[in-house]
Amino acid sequence: MVLSLAADHGVDSGTTAAGLIEAAFGPKTTIEMLVASADERIVGYLIHQDTYSTWRGANGVFVVDLYVEPVWRGSRVGEALMKAAARRGLEKGARFMRLDIDMHNVKAARFYDRLGFREQSEDRFRSLEFPGMSRLSNPDPSLTF
Repeated sequence: MVLSLAADHGVDSGTTAAGLIEAAFGPKTTIEMLVASADERIVGYLIHQDTYSTWRGANGVFVVDLYVEPVWRGSRVGEALMKAAARRGLEKGARFMRLDIDMHNVKAARFYDRLGFREQSEDRFRSLEFPGMSRLSNPDPSLTF
């Protein structure tokens, strides 16, 4: 399903089952996964992680991925997964949820709007991939920490 989501957006995913298992269940977990099942098979998933907002002074939930098999879309599976993530976040002290969506994904925007999410025009996500991150991590000998 992760690969299907990436393909839907024209991205070649580097995700592997082993990587997901390590991130969700390894010694240093960085994500939580929720799955929806029907007829003894997984029909959707949501991956989220903890975040923190200094502006809010509060913990939050960052929704990394939400995917529902095409034949199950419109059956409230996505909504059920979002509700479960909200409950999990509240149990851990979260006071907000964040996510990002592809700017051309009108259906997703309508779905999240219906759930109460609002576009934050003051925010623009930026990313730095591994080669750039590696270069950035080189220490500056004139600075000490």
